[in-house]
Amino acid sequence: MKRIAIAAAAAVLLAALGYWYFQPEQVLKRRTKSLLETLTFDAGTGRVSRHAGAYSLNKILAPRVRLETPTIGEANGTFDRDELESAFSWLCDQAKQTKFELREIRSMTITGDTAEIVASLDGMVELPAYRPADGAYEVTFDWRKGEDGWRLESARWDKAP
Repeated sequence: MKRIAIAAAAAVLLAALGYWYFQPEQVLKRRTKSLLETLTFDAGTGRVSRHAGAYSLNKILAPRVRLETPTIGEANGTFDRDELESAFSWLCDQAKQTKFELREIRSMTITGDTAEIVASLDGMVELPAYRPADGAYEVTFDWRKGEDGWRLESARWDKAP
């Protein structure tokens, strides 16, 4: 009888954990963190390791993505996923290091198949001659759920006050 009770309790616990893990809020938090981890690489990281991130980006980005940032004029606009993958490849080759660290998710609004996440993060992109991004940012990520999961449709970056 004890074994049945233990097995039943374990099954209930696993079901509850699975339910929580696949909630849209948890999935979106993981997707956002995954995006920032993909965009981060330390000085001295090998070229192959850096470029492997392009495969992760492919799973995260929508077919077209809108970007807005006050610090890098060339990065503003709407881009095809392959253009962003190419830009990421260029960044992998040119940057000494990049760092994007999530400090806090300030808000998350999910409406059907769309979601908006407002987050504060620390970001830094160090190129050989200058740092086009360095400091605290407030970022709004817009996500859309499709047949293959949540995909990033836009990101709006502002310097934190």
